[in-house]
Amino acid sequence: MNKSFVCPWWMGYMLLFPLRSLVHNPKKIVSPYVKPGMTVVDYGCAMGYFTIPMARIVGETGRVICFDIQQIMLHKLLNRARKAEVESRLETRLISGSSADYEGMENVADFVLLFAVAHEVPDQEKLFFSLSNMMKKGSYLYFAEPSGHVSNQQFLRSIELAKNTGLTIAIPPKGKKLAVVFRKVE
Repeated sequence: MNKSFVCPWWMGYMLLFPLRSLVHNPKKIVSPYVKPGMTVVDYGCAMGYFTIPMARIVGETGRVICFDIQQIMLHKLLNRARKAEVESRLETRLISGSSADYEGMENVADFVLLFAVAHEVPDQEKLFFSLSNMMKKGSYLYFAEPSGHVSNQQFLRSIELAKNTGLTIAIPPKGKKLAVVFRKVE
């Protein structure tokens, strides 16, 4: 899948709009999977719409590893985390496209969030392989895409790519919603 669009950094502010929680409530989406003390991955974190709530949930003993391709997004995220007093729970990683991006990340994640990001990644097969490699046995990956950018056919293709990495569907998509929860069972 070719990279057709990458969310510009300034649009990150729009993703933080408070009324967004009426449609995408971070706590409601992640709380069934994220618990205190966990290590979670927020892949494509932007300015931290999901990151800050997850950092609060994992608490002092947990951590959130945040990946993004734009340094400015990570910088803004850290500023927000500092104000929310959760900065010490975060680790940021700039995605450069090299194998070093995921160094030391094997079997560390109790939960992975991939929310409205996969359609921006040029090599989804590599993406799902990398995420599966980060996950511990028994962990979950919440994967969602925006219906305005991604067709149902593209979403189903992404699901197949994820399944090819050994992930199984724990909670299938419901209705027209482009969201699925995977579990790593092997």
